[in-house]
Order: sequence, then structure tokens, then C-alpha cells
Amino acid sequence: MRGGRAEWAKPSRGQWSVCGDREMGSKEPQSNELMLKYVGGGGCCPDKPGVPSFGWRICLAHEFTERRKPFEATDVSLSHMISHLGLGIRYLKWWYRKTRIEKKAPFIDTFNSIPLRQIYGAPLGGFGGGTITRGWRGEFCRWQLNPGMYTYDTVIENQFTVCLRKNGTTVYQQVLSVERPHKLQSWNWGYCGEYAFYHALYPRAWTIYNLPGQNVTLTCRQISPIIPHNYMDTSLPVGVFVWEIENQNEHDLEVSLMFTLRNGTGTKDDQRGGHWNEPFHLDKEESISGVLLHHCTPVNGYTMAISAKHTQSATISHQTDFNPNDLGQDIWTDLLQDGKLDSPPGKSKPTEKGQITAAAVAATCSVPAKSQGVVEFCLAWDMPKIYFGSGEKEHARWYTRFFGTHGEAAPALSHYSLANYKQWEQKIDDWQRPILENHQLPDWYKSALFNELYFLSDGGTIWIQVPDDLNITNDFSNQTAGLPPLPKVLKEYGRFAYLEGQEYRMYNTYDVHFYASFALIMLWPKLEISLQYDIAAVVMKEDCTQRIHLMTGRLAKVNTLNVVPHDIGDPGEIFCGSVKCNPFSCS
Repeated sequence: MRGGRAEWAKPSRGQWSVCGDREMGSKEPQSNELMLKYVGGGGCCPDKPGVPSFGWRICLAHEFTERRKPFEATDVSLSHMISHLGLGIRYLKWWYRKTRIEKKAPFIDTFNSIPLRQIYGAPLGGFGGGTITRGWRGEFCRWQLNPGMYTYDTVIENQFTVCLRKNGTTVYQQVLSVERPHKLQSWNWGYCGEYAFYHALYPRAWTIYNLPGQNVTLTCRQISPIIPHNYMDTSLPVGVFVWEIENQNEHDLEVSLMFTLRNGTGTKDDQRGGHWNEPFHLDKEESISGVLLHHCTPVNGYTMAISAKHTQSATISHQTDFNPNDLGQDIWTDLLQDGKLDSPPGKSKPTEKGQITAAAVAATCSVPAKSQGVVEFCLAWDMPKIYFGSGEKEHARWYTRFFGTHGEAAPALSHYSLANYKQWEQKIDDWQRPILENHQLPDWYKSALFNELYFLSDGGTIWIQVPDDLNITNDFSNQTAGLPPLPKVLKEYGRFAYLEGQEYRMYNTYDVHFYASFALIMLWPKLEISLQYDIAAVVMKEDCTQRIHLMTGRLAKVNTLNVVPHDIGDPGEIFCGSVKCNPFSCS
């Protein structure tokens, strides 16, 4: 069977998307046509399908010609090495002690720099509950679930797959990924990126897929609950995916979208054993079904949830667990046969050591000829109580104030998100519209103003509750000039901090925050005030511990009374405890 430029590879694997004779991404003509058709809809024009006029946009077949690399120790010139020889020796000793003796990650690691990969898109999640970043090609490729600590593993089985059925027969089944991995080879990989493009205007992102030869266009709208002056929804560790399906054929279609997710983040912890999955169903004003993926680790364990919403036109099915390291034949054939998954009842067995597990949820709807359909998915994660690197004290994330600290919130988070995302989008539109419609502002500025806000959620951000007995002054009441032991704003809005950078792992670096603070004070002023109280409190604290400052080699106090510190700690140590983790200078 052939249709357009897509053709069957073999019946058990669906259809391959063929990119043609051109080098992939050389001209991207199909994507350019798609952009012209769909740019100017969505966002502030919800009645028109597509994407807003402003934002960052790229074809999925694009290949960057410029290859970037981080600045590393090997890039230092000989003259600088000689002039900074003492600093280099002191840093090497400090780095060796931190990594080899203390077995901790240095807050700045010049020997193991973070790779500069031009793959990242808009992150998922609110403030302080952890973030998951999807690349602009749709891959799940950056993870910050442990507070302030990042991993950069692309988990290839985390995908969306589309299945089209006509008159009870599957005519097309495709993983919506341009990748061709060496595992799950029964899946139909290699979607032609020339037929799709990505568009980001944070906190939302869109991907438009034209299915070659099928007269079907899919629009995936990714939504995170980043809402100014909202101190509940903005904290939620969730992301919503709304799929709009356009059937441009003269015949009806049954369309299924399958969301697959690994139990884990691509690290060695995924194979430690003891992880398990279970299906769930929650029926309130809205009805949702999905799978919970319980990731059981001794410290900072969590549960992820993938789910979809039942509607009059959409039915939900699931596969509780499958092995993402084999060919993937069973789950692929399961969807191929009837556009639905088997939906087995009951929990999966806990994984054995060395074993990995994943789960899937499928949403199926009928789309009449020349009509549209919608299916809605949610990804939620629940790590309610956390320890920082030192493991000395347990903290409760801010969102647990509304959803509890027992580690059972993933179904409720999923249900709340799928029931309320339309209100989130209306509030996002109301916030962004006056700026996007201001003709006095340049286009690049409108895009940058919103897209650069991503760091407030994906900057290793932490937002935690404070206990009733917290005393931020450390009982130095005679020196605090009226600073209350527990300011009201901290009690009512919690403690908030974000990193100087993912490669400079220091919380609330004060000189950097000085330049970035306008975003917080304008959009979430209570968090800015809370942050300033924390800074004011550490000004009143003195740490007389002597340490060598790497720049000069001199011994000096860690923190001097009545001096503004460089930062308030490293997530690899103690949050708000290891004041001024930067040992390079005594300033």
C-alpha cells in the first residue's frame, strides 16, 4: 500500500516516513509551507488552529551547522595557566577532595562540563517541584527531579505514537520521532522531520505534524501552569499535552495517540530494582485514566503518572508495563491490531535488579471527514518530601500544601491539570496578549521576554514550606535590627530559590539575581520578598569556619557578619545552610 511519499515497510511495523532524495533539512520546503499555513493561530487566536505569530520556531529536520562546546580547563591559554598557576593547583586539590573523598558533585566542575547540545525546548512543570525538559524534536532529554541536580539523558522510549484506522483496518502507525534508535526496533521510527515544526512561547510549546500521504495534521500543544500572581497552580509538577487532529480526508478516521514513558529518568537508578507500575482511574467532574509509575529509591523517591481524559469522543486504554529494552513487538502489535491497548488490571511486579520497565496510555477518538478531534494527556510527578545533598533535613515542597505529603498525589495532580488547563491557558493569554499586540515592541523582544522566563522553573528551582518553629535569624535577635524570626511572607508563601546556572550550582547568587529580579517582582512579588528575607537573614549570620579561598590562597571566614553573601547554598550540600558555597573568593 502506498500513499504520497509514505510507504509500508512491513505489516507488523506500520508505515515508514520517507524523506525523499534531498539531504534531510537542506531546504525544509514542506515545513516552510506548514509554517505559513499554521503561524498566526493558537495562543491569542484560539479559534484558529496553529501557533502564535511570535516565539521561537524550527523545523524538526533542521541541522545546526555551528557546533558549540563548553569552556573547559583544556581551553585555558598557556599565559593564563602560568598567571593563575596557584589558583589551578588549589582548585585541583579542592576538586579531588570533593569528588574522590567526599563523593559529591562539585558546584563548578571544569573537568566534566555540561555538554552544549542544541536540542532543548520548553521545560515541563511549575516552580519548585522539579522539571522535565523536552527537546524541540519531542525527546525527553533533561531531568531535574532531585532538587537542583540535573541529569541529561535522552530516554528514547518516552514518545508519542499515532495510529490511523479506516473502516476497522490500521492504515498508518508511526512514532512521532525523527530518531532511529537501536532498541525497540519493531516500532516504526524515522518520522520525516521536513513535515513538522516546533514553536515555543513559554510556558507553552506547539509541534505541528503533517502525516505524509494521510491528509491528517496533528498539533501537539504543551502547557505548563506558569501563571503570574498565582501561588498554587504555578507550583504544580505537571505538564499537559493537548492533541488536535485535523482529518482532511473525504472519509472518517479512527485516530489513536499512545504516550509511552519509562519508570525513571535514564540513570542507573532505573535498574536498581523494586520499581513498579499500576493503572488508576479517577472519576469526578472529569474522568481520567492512566498508569502510575512508582520509582522506589532510598532517598527522594517519586511517582510519575501518565493519563488521558475520557470524553464523549475519546476512550482510554493502557499497558501497565512493558520492557523498553527489547524489540517492543508486543506493545506495537497491541496498538496496531485495533488502535487500543489491552488494559490489563492490577499492579505490575516490582522490577528485578538490572531490569527496566515502562508504561503506556492510549487515547482513541473518531474524527469525521473534514473535521477535527481532540485528545488530552497529562504527565505528572510527585516527589513531595526531599533531601538535599547532605541528607540532614527533610523538606516539603510547596505544592504539597495543596496536595499532601504522602506521595499519593499523582492521580489528583493529573485530574486537576486536565480539568483546569483551559483556565490556565486563558490566564496565560490574558497575561501575554498586551505585550504580543504592542506594535512598538520588536518581534525578537516579545519572543525573548517570555521564552527566557523558563529559567524561573528550570533553574534548579526549589520552593518549599517552612516549619512553624523556623527561626531565620538563628536567635541573633540583638543583631537583626527588627528582623522577625519567621516573617509572615515566608510562612504564607514559603521559601524560594533558584540557581545561578545549571553549571554554576549556587542558590540565589545575589549579584546575578539583582539583574533578574524584575521578573519575580513583577509577576510573583511574594516570592521576591521571601527571597529577600532569606538574604537579609544570612547577612546577620556569621560563619567563622576558616577555609582557603581558591583565588588568593588565604584563609578567611566563610561568612562575615553584616556582609551580603555571594549565595545561600549548594543543593549538593545544605539548602540555606551552607551559606556562600562559592570558595573562589572571600567577597
